[in-house]
Formats: sequence, C-alpha cells, structure tokens
Amino acid sequence: MFCPGFIIGIASVLLISGNYRESSPQLKAALLRLDQLLDEEKAITARKEARIEAFRSQLKSVGSDELRFHLQKCLYEEYARYDLDSALRYAHLEEETARRIGDRTLINAALNDRADRYVISGMYRYAEEVLQEMDIRPGDAPRALVAYYRTLISLHHGLNITNKDPLFKGRLDAKEHHYRNLIFTAADTTVLYYHTYLAENEMDSGHPEKARAQLEKYLSTGPTDPDELSILHYVIAKTYQQEGNMDLALTHNAISACYDIDEAVRSSRSLIKTARMAMQQGHTDRAFSYVTRAYDDATVSDARVCLNEIAAFMPEIISSYDKVSKQRYKGIMIIMVLLALFLTTCIIILIIVRQYQQQLKRSLIQVKRANELREVTLGQYAAMFASHIGSLEEYRSSIRVVAKSKDMDEIIQALRSDDFIDAKRETLLQEFDKTFLSVFPDFVRDLNALLKEDQQIGKSLPAGKLSNELRIFALIRLGVTESADISRFLKKSPSTIYNYRVKLRNASIYPNEEFEKRLMEIGKA
Repeated sequence: MFCPGFIIGIASVLLISGNYRESSPQLKAALLRLDQLLDEEKAITARKEARIEAFRSQLKSVGSDELRFHLQKCLYEEYARYDLDSALRYAHLEEETARRIGDRTLINAALNDRADRYVISGMYRYAEEVLQEMDIRPGDAPRALVAYYRTLISLHHGLNITNKDPLFKGRLDAKEHHYRNLIFTAADTTVLYYHTYLAENEMDSGHPEKARAQLEKYLSTGPTDPDELSILHYVIAKTYQQEGNMDLALTHNAISACYDIDEAVRSSRSLIKTARMAMQQGHTDRAFSYVTRAYDDATVSDARVCLNEIAAFMPEIISSYDKVSKQRYKGIMIIMVLLALFLTTCIIILIIVRQYQQQLKRSLIQVKRANELREVTLGQYAAMFASHIGSLEEYRSSIRVVAKSKDMDEIIQALRSDDFIDAKRETLLQEFDKTFLSVFPDFVRDLNALLKEDQQIGKSLPAGKLSNELRIFALIRLGVTESADISRFLKKSPSTIYNYRVKLRNASIYPNEEFEKRLMEIGKA
C-alpha cells in the first residue's frame, strides 16, 4: 500500500518535471531580470512613446532644414528597432530634407538608413539598389563609412541565410569579410564595431578566446549606451557558444536581451537566441514565453529577418512544449488515481490537485497559443516561398550572364524561359490550396458570408481549389498582409492585388475594419 508521503513525493517530481533548475547564479539572475522586464512591457513602451512624442512636438515648430533633418534622424533612430514602417517613413523624410539642403553627406546618411530598414525587412534587392545610389568617397567621415560598410555586411549576411547554393555562399562570405576588413581601415579602436568585427574574424579563425579578449578590452572602457552593451554581450555569447560553454552563452544572450527589452526593441535577435538556447537547456516554459514575445514584437515591427529566424526553429519549440504539456497532463491523471486510494489524506491531496489545476490551465492556454503559431507558420512559409522565388530569378539572371560570356546559346535560351519557375509555382499553388483548405475547410463559405449576396465568389470552384482572388484573402488570413509578398507569391502585379483587395472590401456587408477583423476570425471557432 502506498503511503501519503510517497504520494507527495510523486507530486513534487511531476510538478518540476520538464523544468531545468539552473545552477549558475549569473544565469539565474540574468533570466530573472529578463522575466521582470518582459512583465514591464507597458511601462517600457510608455517611456518609448514619450520620447517619440517629444521629438514630434519639436519637429512641428522647427525653423531650419538642418534642424529638421536632425529631428527626423532622431525619430528614425527611435523607430529603427521599434516600428520598421515608421522608421522607413522618417528615412524617406530625411532624404527629402537632405536633398533640399543639398548636402551629399546627409543624403548618404538618409539613403543608408533606408537601405538598412530594407535589409531588416528582407527586401534585399531594394536595399542593394539604394546602396548603389549612395555617393561614397574614400575621404568621407569614418562614422559614415562604418555605417555604409555595416549595411553591406548585413545585406550579404542576410542573403547567405536564405541561400542554398554552396558556390554562391562562398562568394557571399568573401564579400562579407571584404567589408569587415574595410571597417578596420575606416574606424579606430574607440569605435565599437572595430572590436566586434575583429572578434568575428577571430571566431571564424577558430579563436573564440582571442575574440572574447578583444570584446572585454572594449567593455573595460565603460560603455554606457544600451545598444552597444547589447551588441557586446551578444557577441561574447557567441564566443562561449563556440567553446561549448552553453551556460555562459545563455547568460550573455539573456543580458543582451535585457538591454534590448529595456529599450523597447521589437527586433531583438538576442531574445530569439535566448529562447532557442533556453529550450536546448531545458527551460521549456521560458523558451516558449520568450519566442512568443519575440514573434509578437517582430510581427508588429515587420522585422522579416527575425520572423525567418523564429520560423526556422518554431516547430522544435512547439514540439518540446507539447511534450512537457503531455508529461504534466499524465501526472495529473496519476494524482487523480491516487486520490481514490487515499481518502484519509484528502486535505493534502486537494492542495496538490489545486496546484495541478492551475498548472493545467496555464498549459492549455499555451497549447492553444502553440496551435495558433502553427497556423501562422504556414503563412510564414508562403511569404518565405515568395522570397525564394525572387532569389531563384536573381540566380538565374546571374547564371545567364556567366553563360553568355562563354557564348553558350542553348543554355542562355533555357535560362530565359520562365517555364521552370512557373511550373514550380503552379505546383506549390495546388499544394497550398489543398493544405489551406484542409486547415480551413469552410473558408470559401465563411468568406462569402461576409460579402453581399450578388458579389460572392468561388462557389463553383472544384473541391480543393482556390481562385487567385480567394488565394489573396487566404494569405491575408494567414498573416501575409503585404501586397508585395502576395504579388510575388501569385506572380501578379501589386496594383492587381490592391484592386482585388479593394473590390472585396467594397463588396463586404461590413465596414473595412470590421471586415478585416471578421476575416481574421475565420476558422477560430
């Protein structure tokens, strides 16, 4: 016969199962601080908005274009990692003001800001076009040169993340190293990026301890800027990770994320890295909490690079969390059986059950959130496909140039053909229709319920098939809201996509905002 003490022992084990207790005091302190900052989101956001409003107020009464450019630059920097759409707007305003002033340096700064935002949004082709517009000269100020080279490094690094061609990867790596080395010629040892890129080179050479010494040398100078401290700890974490010291790697990633969150950064790669490492080290609840916050922030700010990073390991996080949830649920069932056997210990058991009920409620809420994230991951897959199609077209163009130089006419003719990409696109669209309708089987019916009777669509389509018009709103339902992404996915012009969207909004029996809200509720019964 089991005794009450044994029941309590089982309950205790089940309550802590799946939750790793960190042994390092530094790691524990860093994670606790990060948890506290995440709970202070409203207060941190309020401080950020107050700073933004102060600059806006000054901008309303500004007299000279020089001061106007300065305030627009300040607003751009406030928005840069907070709201990419607003940051891009102020980058455009900077450029307009700089061109009125006629100052080449200011025009370059504005163009570089715009290119940097395009890189974060994953719009690499547009970023490259803007960078080519810049009039950079060897005698320019070191700060301007460093900013320009950094954007080029980010561009080639971003291209390499989605690149699948080993030969092309080598060329992109070489470009990235080339611009790193140019930074050393433009910046002196008082500049942060002199040390971080030197450390990156040391890590690439297999010397993480030398890289860390380089970073700690700069850290010893006492920098106070939160962005600099975030970058320093992020790169220090990489040195520990390369050495295999995951405890300290997670510690420094968490510290870096703390600086980001305290500054209301909504595109924090540190928080994403912390989530991934926390999951790997058994901090399942924290990992799910961090990646959920990172996903929500990246969605609000439209940080596509961050969304792609999250999408890459989201299934792993969800699977890990599901496993822990099932273990906890199994534990609840065991306790319920033991309750029937030990009526004499009902008071102790009722306390344990109360604890488990609360934990089950949290688990069910987060499992529901996990299911929602699965749905959104499908939308991210569609957006990533559109990006990859663009990459294939660019790659084909580069191969055509090579082939032409060797006078390989037949190869050039083949590469000029759209048949391959169009066939692949058609195959994926068929698979998309099938997959989407398996998740949202009543989508056509539910969408038509939002429209006037004489303007309803898709009723006569065969089973498992969507029209292009329906696909547009299927993609919007999955969270792919940018017309540029939808146009690449469907190979339609942005104006065509826009006209379809306007047409269906006008056909709705609800106002525009209510129509979009009800569209996003389809399938959430």
